[in-house]
Amino acid sequence: MTYVREEKLLQGGFTMIELVMVIVLIGIVAGVAAPVFFGNSSGIEAGVMVRKVQSDVRYAQSLAMNRSRLDTPNISSPTYRYRIRFNGADTSCAYTNQYNIVSDADNNGTWGENPNGAAFVESAREPVGASEYFCIQLDTGDYAGITVTADFGGAEPGTLEFDTLGVPYNSDGAKLTAPVNITVSKGGASRTITVTPYTGALLLQ
Repeated sequence: MTYVREEKLLQGGFTMIELVMVIVLIGIVAGVAAPVFFGNSSGIEAGVMVRKVQSDVRYAQSLAMNRSRLDTPNISSPTYRYRIRFNGADTSCAYTNQYNIVSDADNNGTWGENPNGAAFVESAREPVGASEYFCIQLDTGDYAGITVTADFGGAEPGTLEFDTLGVPYNSDGAKLTAPVNITVSKGGASRTITVTPYTGALLLQ
């Protein structure tokens, strides 16, 4: 009778394999959660932000490729293009650490006019909030401490331009002929996006 009761107790407990699995799972969860709890979340934040930047670069490219559906008629801008500018001087996005998406809808050589001579705002709209001027400020709020850097060459090294086929150029209108990295950093952590020449494909590193 005693033997039967002991057998039931053993059946109701954990086996050695189950205990080992629980310990392993606790270790995995602790490894993932520890950086957040101990303030070393820079790597996580850089990883999240690099995907946002990648998405915004694709947004600029898609706007250039779909100009026929935009408000500005094609005939008034036969070479309609969009630029994403990292840390460039901009009166409508006047922050030290920022990026913006702009056009030159009236082809007068001045990008991001707000408004231009035809009363157009030469900017993408922000998908969230639908602001008329696409401006991401990186030195405050959720983006505090994050920096984004890139050098595409040209007179404005931080400027990447796309034509109606999605082909990438620098600010001087020269096609990219070699891969260029966009680096997103927070604290000591960083992630990169590689812009592929000719195709404009974006590779997350």
